[in-house]
Amino acid sequence: MSSFNLVQIVPFLQSGGVERGTVDVANFLSEKKIKNFIITTGGRMIKELDDNFTHVHQLPISSKNFFFYPFLASKINKFISANNINLVHVRSRGPAWMINLMSKNNIKTISTFHNVYGGISYLKKMYNKGLSRMDYLVAISDHVKETVVEKYNIAAEKISVINRGIDTDYYKKKVDDTKKNEFLHTHQVDKSKKIILFPARLTSWKGQLEFLDVINKLNLQNLLVLFAGDTKNESYTQLVRNKINKENLSIKCKILGSLNQEEMKILYQIADVSVSFPLRAEGFGRTICESLYLNTPVLAFDYGGVKNQLENLSDLFKSKPHDYKNLPNKINLILNLKQDEKKAALQNVQSLIENNFSKKNMVNKYLELYESVKF
Repeated sequence: MSSFNLVQIVPFLQSGGVERGTVDVANFLSEKKIKNFIITTGGRMIKELDDNFTHVHQLPISSKNFFFYPFLASKINKFISANNINLVHVRSRGPAWMINLMSKNNIKTISTFHNVYGGISYLKKMYNKGLSRMDYLVAISDHVKETVVEKYNIAAEKISVINRGIDTDYYKKKVDDTKKNEFLHTHQVDKSKKIILFPARLTSWKGQLEFLDVINKLNLQNLLVLFAGDTKNESYTQLVRNKINKENLSIKCKILGSLNQEEMKILYQIADVSVSFPLRAEGFGRTICESLYLNTPVLAFDYGGVKNQLENLSDLFKSKPHDYKNLPNKINLILNLKQDEKKAALQNVQSLIENNFSKKNMVNKYLELYESVKF
């Protein structure tokens, strides 16, 4: 029997890396028949959980209204007491402050820094630092740890690095050909073209607008660029659509919106290159490992958590951040790789990911951390 009784607290379980990690940990504990809890506002990923062992308690903890936090802290505290929870794992800044407003006498706390949070005002820095006021701290990459240590003056030895991990077992499984063909037909994806995949939610800092200028310079007629990611940011999505139309790129570009894991797997498999050009460094950047594990070359700005993933790999996959001038040449180089050149560049990549950036590694390290907590 485990010594801990865990609740993870996350604003939503809708989509994204934070949410995926939360679900992966909960399902891993469920597989081991360890009862666990999640407090969240809600979201479609709840249905992925094993409700025999993972209990979801819904509260509006996605609220940005700090004056509402004491009320939510009281609700969380009552839930923790009623279920004899002794370990609280917060995965976001708002919930961290809710826990900070509680008495923590009978619990131990863990927080995960999923990114390096911006903000230069005193209040914003204080809000961001809420995650650091837990008993145990986790960073999702070396980049996040290094930046958090410097930015918030936290002792390096207090922070453990647990890299985000991809589900390598899932990616090893073959996609059903019928489902694959149906998906490609539905979205009118022409596999005979050179396909560039841009897997990221449509939001300004991910860099889709800037990339449209790069597409214009590629001068390829048989090109198809697929933007795959959440389009909840409607104003930004419309800006991207407008620019596609203005630049006469509608034949070359498709916005596919939010896709499930299987649909993304299909896109990784058929893409000639998968790109990542965020305007600021990401905490991790899971699409890099997902693409590479399926033998799809990547081209990414070489900074942040992406740099940590690429540091032992071919320079072919790396671009100097914001170097839009050289991106067309680098993309053309990858699109025209011969099969043996592509194979050489991707050699040993899968084993590197399995050893360092797999879901199996991630969930086992979290379990080790939970079990190491002294109550």
